[in-house]
Amino acid sequence: MKCSDCRPAARAASWAVLALLAACATPPAPQASRPAGGATPVSEARALPLDQAVAQLATAMVTHAQLPPAGPDGRYPIVIDPWIDRATGQQVATTRLMASEIVALAPGHFPMLELLPFTPASLARRPLVLLGAIAAVSGPGQVQTVATRPGAYRIYGALADLQTGRIVSQESAWVQPQAVDMTPTVAFRDSPAWQPEATRSAYLRAATEAPGQAIDADYLAGLRASALAVQAAGEYEAGHYPQALALYQQAAAEPGGRQLRVLNGLYLANQAMQREPQAEAAFGQLVGFGLSQGRLAVKFLFAPGSAAFWPDPAISGAYPMWLRQVAAATERSGQCLRLVGHASPSGSAAANQRLSAARARRVAALLAQDEPGLRGRLRTEGVGARDPIIGTGADDATDVLDRRVEFEPLACPRA
Repeated sequence: MKCSDCRPAARAASWAVLALLAACATPPAPQASRPAGGATPVSEARALPLDQAVAQLATAMVTHAQLPPAGPDGRYPIVIDPWIDRATGQQVATTRLMASEIVALAPGHFPMLELLPFTPASLARRPLVLLGAIAAVSGPGQVQTVATRPGAYRIYGALADLQTGRIVSQESAWVQPQAVDMTPTVAFRDSPAWQPEATRSAYLRAATEAPGQAIDADYLAGLRASALAVQAAGEYEAGHYPQALALYQQAAAEPGGRQLRVLNGLYLANQAMQREPQAEAAFGQLVGFGLSQGRLAVKFLFAPGSAAFWPDPAISGAYPMWLRQVAAATERSGQCLRLVGHASPSGSAAANQRLSAARARRVAALLAQDEPGLRGRLRTEGVGARDPIIGTGADDATDVLDRRVEFEPLACPRA
């Protein structure tokens, strides 16, 4: 079931989160009433429909939240740092829908809550920050993530108080898998490159810190840049490309602004504006960043069952430039490069192995065409579906990262 089918459930979930936040306005230890949706104690660890699961999460967070008194006007400023998919660091349809419902419902139903946009100006007021993640797990009550079809999704959130620098609440609940749409939002869907980066790790640490602990320092250091990146993604998705580019440029100039989503965004905005030289330069920065971190996955889309790229120029038209930049960066580095092909788990293991290896070899051959000096410095490997990030085998927009080619720089062996 797609997220468009879940809107009533998500609306009830959003009411529950708002109830959580509103209750926090009663110091010093907010007490939860039972929210709509029939919340049950987290200890029961049942996978629930989305509305009930978030209501359950809200109840637990309210019960344990410890906040100082509100300001003179009796209100708490609060921002939402968009929730993410734990496996990829991407925002997805379900988490975005929840946030949009919160924004829509807050003014009329919770006057004690001053819900602010996630911007640097709002952060200057040192508000509460609501952040969290969704993760595929084998079943309710489990916290260990899985890269297979999930038996449930764990949702977990934290309230971070920028006034005190402390986490004031952190809880989990579990959602029935059919209630969740893990399709990446547009900016993440369009981004050409992915890697497990420090910004994602800092966010997840902040979302899992125990109440009373200091907010993760790296998360705080990149918070202004993250707010600008979220604004920029919104402008990009609205088709406001010059505004998006300006915001991504601001984010890149901030401390902590060297984030993969910012570099992806600089490329996307320039490409959308048909600024081809600037787009290529931005992609070059993206490649350099990924290779400097030791791993860069590029989302090449191949024809089904083939090592040929998807023939639609609207999809694969930029691939020659992508390859040119990877080849040039590798040639400049003097390093060797390991190319690892991956496949989703929908086919047989033998077929996936052959296909992933063929795709890695195809990409290596194209790199060597661009930079003949790379011949002998490229290593290829296919791992089939043995190293999925998503693992559902859906073969759609939700698991495109399982059909990727990764580039890993290596020291060349001595002659």
